Amino acid sequence: MSKIGGTTHVAGTFLIEAPASFLNGAGLGDGENRNVTIPKTFLDSGNRVPYVSAQAWKRWLRNTLIEETGWPKSELRALDKNEKGNVSKIGGEYNPLDFPEDDIFGYMRAEKGQGKAKEDDDEEAEEERKPGGKTRALIRASPFAASILMSLRKLGTRSKDEGFVHLKEGTPLPYATEFYNTHLQGIFCLNLGRLGVFSNLGDRVELDDNKVGEWLRSGKIRVAREDSSGKVYELTDPQARATRGAAILKALAHLRGGAKQAAFGTDVAPKVLIAAGLKCGNPIFNSIFIDGGDGPSLKVETLREIVRDYSDRLTTNVYIGIRKGYLKNEADVLKLSGTQERGIVFAVTTPVEAAEQMSRTLG
Repeated sequence: MSKIGGTTHVAGTFLIEAPASFLNGAGLGDGENRNVTIPKTFLDSGNRVPYVSAQAWKRWLRNTLIEETGWPKSELRALDKNEKGNVSKIGGEYNPLDFPEDDIFGYMRAEKGQGKAKEDDDEEAEEERKPGGKTRALIRASPFAASILMSLRKLGTRSKDEGFVHLKEGTPLPYATEFYNTHLQGIFCLNLGRLGVFSNLGDRVELDDNKVGEWLRSGKIRVAREDSSGKVYELTDPQARATRGAAILKALAHLRGGAKQAAFGTDVAPKVLIAAGLKCGNPIFNSIFIDGGDGPSLKVETLREIVRDYSDRLTTNVYIGIRKGYLKNEADVLKLSGTQERGIVFAVTTPVEAAEQMSRTLG
């Protein structure tokens, strides 16, 4: 597996403060509540717990990444229409070389005639296909794995914002929005070894067969290895993977987005961000926050235990970024700074600086 300074993965967790918030909608309520817009929730021991889907917050992160870096955007567009003229397939650029967000977040494009022999006179394109010349699905799983954003508060303090649409004539129309007051925790794991590395093996490819020849000739990619099932390509720019890995971590520290911002205006930039480099793909920093109703706390002893258990696989400091005055046990967290567990140092700073310091370890 490709490495950046001995680090193959970056694992982390973060906490978002969501007071009086509505960040991800589930549509309208049932029965008599059809005029109530409700947030996404899941059932846990009889309680409806608020959450934000991974798809939703990763879209916030994609948009933040583009805004922060100025990189070209892989715009979604219509790719096909059905017999009625309605759009039946959408997609982005499917070009992870020139559009880094495609590299980081992946894509999927089902092909017509998938698995069947493909007629093509282009000898170079044929050479890049699986032996037998079959059409292969274009699928790149995201190197950035992420959980949902889950409420720390199982009861999820929820309320309704009642309102009316006032008409020029007639009775005002009532409507309501259900919102919550909680803290949302997320977990992520970035596979650095897959950034800038593309597998065209077997019946699935990560680079479009029809474009590989052109990209090879232009020098954007090279063959990293090959066998009877196909080839693996990599970017020729030696800094590209480190640059892309660093950019996504920095974007996470500045995260912005969410539904109904005009009405509720929630700042979704993490108030706590913890990250560390690993030489394995375990998202180790999970279930380390707790909320007692009067504010969240970091489970310091649990964090120390995790670091002890994974000390032989951790490759960097454990960077802990906290917003001053947010954590209930801030004093205990600050005492971690500079201490060690089996040679792994805890570095306590702000969320933005924690992302910066983690990024610098990637080169």
